[in-house]
Amino acid sequence: MDLGGKWVAAPGGEALLGFPDEGFDDSDWVPVAVPGHWGRFPELGAETSVRYRHRFSQQPPAAGERRWLVFEGLLYQADVWLNGGYLGDVEGYFMAHQFDVTEAMSGRAEHLLALEVSCPSRSSDISGSHMLGSLGQAPELLPPGNSGGLWAPVRVESTGEVRILDLRVGTFGASERRAVVALQADLDASRAGLVRVHTTVGEVEHTDDHVLAAGLNQVEWRVTVPEPRRWWPHRLGDQPLYDVTVEVGTTQGGLSDRRRVRTGLRTVEMNRWQFSINGVRMFLKGTSFSPSSPWWAEVDTDSLRRDVELAKEAGLDLIRLYGHIAPPALYDAADDAGMLIWQDLPLVGPFPQGSRNAATDCAQAAVGAVGAHPSVMLWCGHVDPLGDSANQTSESPPGMARRLASHQRPSWNLSVLDRSIKREIERRDPTRPVLAYSGVLPHLPRLDGTDTHLRLGWKRGSERDLEQIAARWPRVVRFVSQFGAQSPPKELPLLSPQTWPELDWARLVRDHGLDATAMNRHVPPRDHTTLEEWQQAAWAYQAMLVRRHIETLRRLKYRPAAGFCQHFFADSHPAVSTALLDWQRWPKPAYEALAKACQPVIVVADRLAAELTSGDELEIGVHVVSDRQEPVAGLQVEATLEWPGGSQTWSWVGAVGSDECVMVGIINWRVPDASGPAALHLQLTGPMEAANRYDAVIFS
Repeated sequence: MDLGGKWVAAPGGEALLGFPDEGFDDSDWVPVAVPGHWGRFPELGAETSVRYRHRFSQQPPAAGERRWLVFEGLLYQADVWLNGGYLGDVEGYFMAHQFDVTEAMSGRAEHLLALEVSCPSRSSDISGSHMLGSLGQAPELLPPGNSGGLWAPVRVESTGEVRILDLRVGTFGASERRAVVALQADLDASRAGLVRVHTTVGEVEHTDDHVLAAGLNQVEWRVTVPEPRRWWPHRLGDQPLYDVTVEVGTTQGGLSDRRRVRTGLRTVEMNRWQFSINGVRMFLKGTSFSPSSPWWAEVDTDSLRRDVELAKEAGLDLIRLYGHIAPPALYDAADDAGMLIWQDLPLVGPFPQGSRNAATDCAQAAVGAVGAHPSVMLWCGHVDPLGDSANQTSESPPGMARRLASHQRPSWNLSVLDRSIKREIERRDPTRPVLAYSGVLPHLPRLDGTDTHLRLGWKRGSERDLEQIAARWPRVVRFVSQFGAQSPPKELPLLSPQTWPELDWARLVRDHGLDATAMNRHVPPRDHTTLEEWQQAAWAYQAMLVRRHIETLRRLKYRPAAGFCQHFFADSHPAVSTALLDWQRWPKPAYEALAKACQPVIVVADRLAAELTSGDELEIGVHVVSDRQEPVAGLQVEATLEWPGGSQTWSWVGAVGSDECVMVGIINWRVPDASGPAALHLQLTGPMEAANRYDAVIFS
């Protein structure tokens, strides 16, 4: 039974005495939509705590029937009463919350549901105790405001004596001959006894009997599927899906509860940051998705699917859900499109001591909420546990030194909180790799680390520093998961060409995410005479940085780079951000640059220095990189260097093996006695075609 109809709300925060009173007068309360968000109602929009009431009719439960009050999604915390009795409190925005209300609904047909929901306003401060992750951040990712509310339906459900509280589905050892589906269920039994669990995976059926104690029970079992149709990333194959149905009942055949999910049969392995799907190694080309909207009740399923398709069309394989669990439709879209998902938990920035239980509860809920999806290939417990992303200004050299030193010291977040989260995820899902944390540099005693958030050419250093860092400290570039540069959207009311350069820069920082320090360092607005000229320059710099980072990391394929994740893909609101698509989904030039750098086969060269001196002797390696699973023969590469008054051409013929990078030739060049621009043109022809260009300036 969906609890639609008339809901009313009022600001919270006062004494709770009398709040759940059944005789209340709702004439001065605000009628609200459920599902919905109180920020959409002017009378409530600024509140951080709101009270809801709802009357509904339903006959009392019959003998042997259990009733459950289910909140499919709420932001963010709530205390709940039914018929004047306190049911308890819940926390977490992405999971369903449920209460046994059999006793509370007995003996009456008219009911009053009351709850007080609280949600902090979005902030640029990513630290704290609320596990909202990037859904609580502003202003680059989301506009300032409050997303609190009941964003999904509220229902009353009926079961028999045993309820399936949670069902987790994973896959072991998916081969051509067989796949093993691992299932875990949390069963709530009203009394002790023997139950029968019947499972179907596609056409395969399996039955087990389990003895349950009264209360909560965790049961595990496995189902073998012969000759499975395996799920593959889109680059490697098709995406068949299986319906999995679990029914719990008595051994005499009476049904108590049923749960149904869809899954795909595939295995994921990770070894030194190199990932294999069904035994096939992949160099992962990825991007980070921020929350698609602060208003989850209004998320457009078609828009989510379109974003997934745009990422796929750009040649990407991987979506990192940065610091959040996404709406369910995104996972369905990724399953269908063959896009892999790096799943972060909604923990961003350092957390205070005392957060461990809430964090492990969050980890449990995440596995149950999205763990059945084959697209989910990796769990990450905590993003930026040392707080590196909290600082919105660019790092100076002393700041970089302090950052490196901070990663060497013991930390409660790293040593206690994140290890606890990792253990809990592994206990709940033994079928996927798990990262305890993200964005931590190699540190003592093993000098190991995780993916790195270098942000070269924006927050730190120069975009050209990547090659030097890779040569000096290879582990740092095993998987680079944050890089990019901010640029403005195509349209934004504050970007007025009539008032240039006197814009409301403070508001662009406060409400639209502009990192003024980094922008003034790399693309200073003062250097441009018009708004359009500055926009073009910012778009060009962003495109160049994204393309060169990707090409460098692909050239280092498996030696040691295993992939990358550009940061971010698309905006959710008008923002000056690192996104490739602005809030209206207009593709910035960086989107095309990323697509070119992510072609299955590309031709690249060692970077020319930005400034060349006449007489310098250069040795430039030319490489072909292929992500194809079969060798490509008959390739021809032509390289032409041009400078004022002259040019020179080199050519090679050869092949590239399966999923590898090869050096096809070396250019030995003495910089001529000339002054002005120089350019290196690369052209790949044959079965595959690609082109590239590198620019420099010669000083005689």
